[in-house]
Amino acid sequence: MSDKQNRHIGYTVSLCGIMSGLALALMFILGMIPSFEYITPAIAGILIWVIRERLGVKYGLVSYIAVGLLCLLITPNYEVALMYIFLLGYYPIVREYLQKIRLKVLRWAAKLALFSVTAVSAYMILIYLFGMTYLMDETNEFGQYGSLIIYCMGAFAFVMYDIFLGMYAPFYEKIIKPKIMRRMR
Repeated sequence: MSDKQNRHIGYTVSLCGIMSGLALALMFILGMIPSFEYITPAIAGILIWVIRERLGVKYGLVSYIAVGLLCLLITPNYEVALMYIFLLGYYPIVREYLQKIRLKVLRWAAKLALFSVTAVSAYMILIYLFGMTYLMDETNEFGQYGSLIIYCMGAFAFVMYDIFLGMYAPFYEKIIKPKIMRRMR
């Protein structure tokens, strides 16, 4: 192997390792703090997006899968791990493809349909497979429409996350990426 190929392999392995390790560390440490239960998987998803942006979809998906499996094994909060696995970990990668839908109404309908299917699936697994029935008890605090209220709050947070990702991509391209490239020379 030539020196240039070795450098490329070293860069690939180090970037994937550092970003995946940071995502996993965030999921482990911050996942135990109640107010960070949904912010942490979102930040971890952004770190995986950086891998996809720098190295391609293949490396982004492999890193997402590795972090997801390790989250199930290491993190004490299964709710955080499943929100990462079912939605927030891969959504920054998938979002690029959803953005290609021309009609804005259809684009948002597809995004919200993805959110609905994955969020409801994640919570059904938490409740019925992991036996976390206390999640259903928490929705009763909001009255008879508690589940609907919590679903709407989650959908609103998801829309805000999508808007943030739309603003973060140009910020990354114009400000962060040039600084990284300068340091790598």
